[in-house]
Amino acid sequence: MDIGSMMMVPAAYGETARSDLAICNAKGAPFGLALNDEQMRGLAERRVESLRATGRVEFGRGVLVEIVAAFCDSPFLSQETYDETLAELQDAFYQLKEDSDEQLSDQELIDAMRHAFDGEANGSTDYLGGMPAKRFVEIVQGARGDENEDWSEAEAYEDGESESDADGRSVRDELDRVYEADRFDRPDESYAAGFYDGYNELYRIGFDANSRIGGSSMR
Repeated sequence: MDIGSMMMVPAAYGETARSDLAICNAKGAPFGLALNDEQMRGLAERRVESLRATGRVEFGRGVLVEIVAAFCDSPFLSQETYDETLAELQDAFYQLKEDSDEQLSDQELIDAMRHAFDGEANGSTDYLGGMPAKRFVEIVQGARGDENEDWSEAEAYEDGESESDADGRSVRDELDRVYEADRFDRPDESYAAGFYDGYNELYRIGFDANSRIGGSSMR
């Protein structure tokens, strides 16, 4: 469910935050990134502040787990500043979500933030937070266009394959038709039997004549 449709301000810290801590650390571990309980508590409190600052409300857990999942392999993250970077990314998310007027889903916005963070922002959360919301809308629209283009190319290839198969079948069908027609034009068995009987008779007569001729030449 998108945050814009949520209706309740969460408690600063609780069972959900502890569960999120375990999930975030599991995702960050392969990249040497981890949060401790105190840092997670601070992120939960920062989330409430961000919601109040933007006038937004939400149920249950926030987007921290999704942010960690999207950003954990970024080359611009380091353990020394990990918790503060996450806090600033979380702040930027809520502000951009508000400024984009719900044109983007939560995941689309997070993915666009990651794209900009590693790209034009060059790992700067200050730069990222200062980017206009329309820039993230453009990033998402560009990604959607690329997906449609890839899909169109795949469809065109499949259509081409289908047409090739159809052409191949047409050629085979035409050859079958020719061979079938040719088969019906061939002599039947009775005609063939008569033909060979006549040929054998001619051969016998010729052989006998040659024998007589040959015999006369020997006398």
